[in-house]
Amino acid sequence: METALDREDPISQQQQLQQSQQVLLSLSEAQEHEVAKWTSDERNAGFLVSDELITWFAGRVLRRDGSESDPAHVSLPPGFAGRFLARHPDLAKRLVTFPPPVPEGLPPKAEEGSPLRGQDRMKALMDFDRTRALFGDSPPPARAPETYPEGEVIYQRNARYIVRNGDTITKYTTFRHGLGANDQPNEAIALRFIKENTTIPVPEVYDSAWDRVTMEYIPGQTLKQAWPVLTEEERTTILDELRGYIAQLRALSPPTEPGSEVKIGRLDGEGILLPSIFPRSGGPFSSVEELHHWLVRPPRRQDHQSMYWHQITQHLGSTDYPIVFTHCDLAARNIMVRDGHVVAILDWEYAGWCPAYWEYVFAITGMDNVDWATLGTNVPSLFTQRYDLEYILLSFIITVEKRQHAHQCGQQKPGEIWEPSEDI
Repeated sequence: METALDREDPISQQQQLQQSQQVLLSLSEAQEHEVAKWTSDERNAGFLVSDELITWFAGRVLRRDGSESDPAHVSLPPGFAGRFLARHPDLAKRLVTFPPPVPEGLPPKAEEGSPLRGQDRMKALMDFDRTRALFGDSPPPARAPETYPEGEVIYQRNARYIVRNGDTITKYTTFRHGLGANDQPNEAIALRFIKENTTIPVPEVYDSAWDRVTMEYIPGQTLKQAWPVLTEEERTTILDELRGYIAQLRALSPPTEPGSEVKIGRLDGEGILLPSIFPRSGGPFSSVEELHHWLVRPPRRQDHQSMYWHQITQHLGSTDYPIVFTHCDLAARNIMVRDGHVVAILDWEYAGWCPAYWEYVFAITGMDNVDWATLGTNVPSLFTQRYDLEYILLSFIITVEKRQHAHQCGQQKPGEIWEPSEDI
């Protein structure tokens, strides 16, 4: 992997080597471990961790801890990241560039007298589950993608890619059904809607199609990346700005015809997506009660559990929730910050009209895993009303679904024939 250190001329390279060695010596063992763990975590999350990003974080660690004589003006030499990674060769090996995208083909299918086994069976089951979760029983037809955009892949997770080309990025999927059932992804529609109706900072959309969205590139760090090294003043400013942006979202009115009802679902008219490790789609719904019945009655729920889940439905339905515009995945990884301010809110794929508690629940879910003591506990203050019971109940529902999904993936017996639906 080429680093900034490798691209310098010999004289400046020697000077930067000396400077980098001095900086590395000034990092305590705990600080060096923190930088290494942070770098590893970002790579595990699917991000391209550049030399520039490593250098930025290490400098902020030194500044935060007051490790320099003038911590407010910590400046690390360009060769720092290369020297740091040389001390952590196993980590450096993982920071290679991403492989080029390959369109996702059809899953393995069982033939008569030849059941699926092993990895083929698992791949087919996972593909079937994912397709049904995202699109229900009527997925859009599989399509062949256009040429994938050129540029540097800065994010890759499963079938999802983000490619940067100068001042633009393109988010796309290699999944054969694309980003949704429509020709225009919900994220593109939502970004344009927010741009036109609020002052919330979002990227400008340049182009979109069934499997991709091309938009403005906004430099900065995610709130998840930056939170550990932000000052108290910066944290306060960012939380204040988020509070105002959330208020703007919740003040938006659904564009409905006189006498028509507001449908609970995504902005593009498709059903709601339940954010989770195993997302699930349903609707659109005509009422909150209808949504709640769907929430507690996923396909794998056992009959003998129906009375218990009915009680949960009663608790969720005990309040007449207003329907408000909702980002639906307001996690720290989807908030871009720079110089102590929010510069963009990203990833509007799930956005649409939801009960008032929905944003509260998934904002806490998306931020408490960063640092509960300093960030998670502040999330309720971003809202004018708390929905703690709803948070507990939905968290429980999602946890049970994860366990049932894991059980479903492992419950088939060796040699058992399993074949997904023909239209998948």
